[in-house]
Amino acid sequence: MASTSLSQTDAPTFIIFYNNLSGTLEIGPVPNLLLPLKEITLNYRLRNGRQELMLWQRLPSFQPRVQDIDLQSSRDRIRSSGSPTSSESSQLSKLISDARQDLSDYGKDIRNLKNVLLQPSRDRIRSPGSPTSSESSQLSKLISNAGQDRSDYEKDIQSLQNALLDLSKKKEELGRYVDHCKAYLSPIRRLPTEIMGEIFLYYQDLHRSARNDRQFREPLTRPLYSSTSPAMTTLVLSSVCKLWHTITLATPQLWSRFSLRISEKCGSLSHLLEIYLSRSKQHPLAFDVAVNGEGPISKNIMRLLSAHSHRWLFASLLRECLGLNMQTDLPLLQSLEMIYAGAESLNAFAGARTLRTVSVVGISRFLHSNLHWDQVHFLRAHRLELDAGLPKYVWELAQKCRALRSLELGFYDYPPHGTAGFTGSIHLSKLESLCLHFVKWYNVCELFSISTLPSLRKLSFSLTNYSGPTPDIAAFSSFISRSKCSISALRLTDLRTSTAQIACGMLHHIPTLTELIVEEAYYDSRYHDPPVMAPLIAALRISPSPVEVDRQAGESKPAIPLLRRLVMEVCADNFPTSQFVDMLESRGMLAEGCLGALNSVKLLLQWGGYAKNLPLPQPLETWPGLEIITSTHR
Repeated sequence: MASTSLSQTDAPTFIIFYNNLSGTLEIGPVPNLLLPLKEITLNYRLRNGRQELMLWQRLPSFQPRVQDIDLQSSRDRIRSSGSPTSSESSQLSKLISDARQDLSDYGKDIRNLKNVLLQPSRDRIRSPGSPTSSESSQLSKLISNAGQDRSDYEKDIQSLQNALLDLSKKKEELGRYVDHCKAYLSPIRRLPTEIMGEIFLYYQDLHRSARNDRQFREPLTRPLYSSTSPAMTTLVLSSVCKLWHTITLATPQLWSRFSLRISEKCGSLSHLLEIYLSRSKQHPLAFDVAVNGEGPISKNIMRLLSAHSHRWLFASLLRECLGLNMQTDLPLLQSLEMIYAGAESLNAFAGARTLRTVSVVGISRFLHSNLHWDQVHFLRAHRLELDAGLPKYVWELAQKCRALRSLELGFYDYPPHGTAGFTGSIHLSKLESLCLHFVKWYNVCELFSISTLPSLRKLSFSLTNYSGPTPDIAAFSSFISRSKCSISALRLTDLRTSTAQIACGMLHHIPTLTELIVEEAYYDSRYHDPPVMAPLIAALRISPSPVEVDRQAGESKPAIPLLRRLVMEVCADNFPTSQFVDMLESRGMLAEGCLGALNSVKLLLQWGGYAKNLPLPQPLETWPGLEIITSTHR
């Protein structure tokens, strides 16, 4: 075994190599693959009178332009806050350019090494017949030598494969290093921390919940009636990189809005809640809590929330909340929602001096609580049970809540008739919106007969079925005249044939109406009920004249001249389509006259559960500007 080394010079370089095919030693120029090498090692094997030259290459074959890659150091620099200076930007740009060239050269070395992997020679003796004893002896020696050669080849191949793996590793590290440098040059790093925090808050608001007010609450547990995992946006943002983690910690508002459903199966919830309460610092809290269970976990979580009650801004509590022990002073609380909370009153929140919105469900005696009712602007109470009539109940409410701007009441059962001999009057000068659910028309008439609401703009009713003589609209008409209010929006839900007549009567006394929303009570058209919406559509139809004369009644009726938006949710099985289209055309004719035409019409068609193709009535197919939504009743 002999070896020699050749140094690369500017003069042409030649090497001696063994030609396996001819069995001779030859001399020739260094192949192109070997020209960049700084050192070439020639290994000679002398075996059975046959000498062979083996060629070894020092890799890589080029001088790397990017030296001393320290991935950990580059990660630390890229994850640090701030943006690169102009000098650093220039250096990094040159480094990226050099690294790309190195990556290209590494790729060439890898391809060349794959091409020079040696393969063992084959015996070309394929002649027929059997070998002689002399040939057998020679072939035995050849096989023995070939086995040794094969072993040597395997060692050479393994060495080359190791070199290939080393080059591939260096190439991958260089690629990651370039990615780190590009990340460090990213324009987003130039944005101030405060701007990034605002962007994160906007991203949170894109995940708005199913709440009525559409406000964001980050679910710390799986939402009720949902099979999907919660979108914990704040934790996701804080886990992207060190810089974003720092920004989320510097934006406490990201951690201050959350919802959680407590059960005895979520033992880790206490730790997660502690993280949010800690990272929100002293920012006001807005949260929704639903309690499923009365075990130690739920009590511990309620104690955690109670300890931060001085930061409560919006609080929603569902079901009985054991362990709730707020501080005496609740200086920030503006909105309170209690749903079946197992409380007879709201005295626990008497320290809320800035309370503006109260929403209760299933707490009929909430008015007896020692809250600052004179500061409440929005009141919503549902599933109420009344012993006295509706007028007396609203009168008691008006005595305490004189600053009300919005009032919504819903009842577990129909309120009884008004108390005999009651002579009080209701005057709420600031009330702009009134909504009554699950009431009878006589309840409404009794209430309006003693009410004066000069600022009323929005009115909403959910009337139960009416039976008896033609309903009296006189109390409503007197209320409008006495209040001198300008009602602009009217919503009537659960309409039936009898209550649709009431709606027609109301429309004649609201000339200022600009928005009308009506929802028909679902019924099965197979019972052949008359179209509920027919009289209402007839009342909305107008002629080119602002007032048309009803010859049968012998009186004139207003055309509701200011109506701009109409929304109708109807049963499609028995809907008077032609009459509806005729009404739209009649109102459209006024576009060039003294009255304005409708500019927004939405029709929601509900088909019976047996409908399959949800057909669209023909007169509506070509009507322009009409928004139509079809669905089946479930």
